[in-house]
Amino acid sequence: MHSDDQAFARLMETRMAEIRATDILPEELVTLVEQVLPVQMKARDEAKVKLPDEASCATAEAMFAGSPLIMREHFPHDVDQALGLFPVLLEILAGTGGAAAQAAQTLKKAIAAGELDPAEALRALPAGDDAIFAAWRQRLPESPRALNFLAASALWPGLNAAALALAPRVPENLPHERGHCPLCGSLPYITFLRQKEGLRFGVCSFCGHEHRIRRLCCPYCDEADTSKLKLFRVEEYPGVAVGVCETCSMYVKTLDYRELDKTMLPSLDDMATVALDVLAQGQGYKRPTLSAWGF
Repeated sequence: MHSDDQAFARLMETRMAEIRATDILPEELVTLVEQVLPVQMKARDEAKVKLPDEASCATAEAMFAGSPLIMREHFPHDVDQALGLFPVLLEILAGTGGAAAQAAQTLKKAIAAGELDPAEALRALPAGDDAIFAAWRQRLPESPRALNFLAASALWPGLNAAALALAPRVPENLPHERGHCPLCGSLPYITFLRQKEGLRFGVCSFCGHEHRIRRLCCPYCDEADTSKLKLFRVEEYPGVAVGVCETCSMYVKTLDYRELDKTMLPSLDDMATVALDVLAQGQGYKRPTLSAWGF
């Protein structure tokens, strides 16, 4: 095993132990993510993405006005890879046990019978078309986000590979007044602070791009009036704060990696702090995005 692979394996082992220690998420879900993440990371390195020419992307002037570089429905990714990953991920889901495994079997039968076309789900997610996912949420009440998970997880390697390649096209002096992703326009699912100055970044819920945002603002409605923004912490989760916005009633978690003193893995750190989601939602605040895993 390559040294980088060994380091990632150790890092992931530590994070998964932290998630299990919270004793909140079902073991089947934790095991699922534990098996899927290495598959995704390998696939990202292998993704074949054709980037659009600069003429078909937003101009710098348009981006300064708030337009993303590329609209999410046109965001490049490896379609063939996603189609190939879908059945692989479906088999992993089928082996987890519990309601998720039952959902996987139902989806497998639907695909075999021609009731479900994975390609349709993979087209619908970038387009923001929720119809197919809503229908399957009704059919799979015990594991309603199973299809979301499969589509998001299959698409992520190609999307993130494209985001990494496109990031240099973002103007260096682009202001950080808005919370949405400058590459695809999607909202962040979590934010974090890093560097000595405590610069704040959002992690895009669609392409995974890490983009700079204002330190004091709601990343969802851009509210900057501090009288309408509140922050709370829980002693058991040092280095993590929950910001709530009284204007849009949304909340977002912010991880202060200066305090946490550990390598960033936002998708897993989000899972490890799910207790804070429960707390915020219990107070009537909402999270407008799914996690990086589609649930």
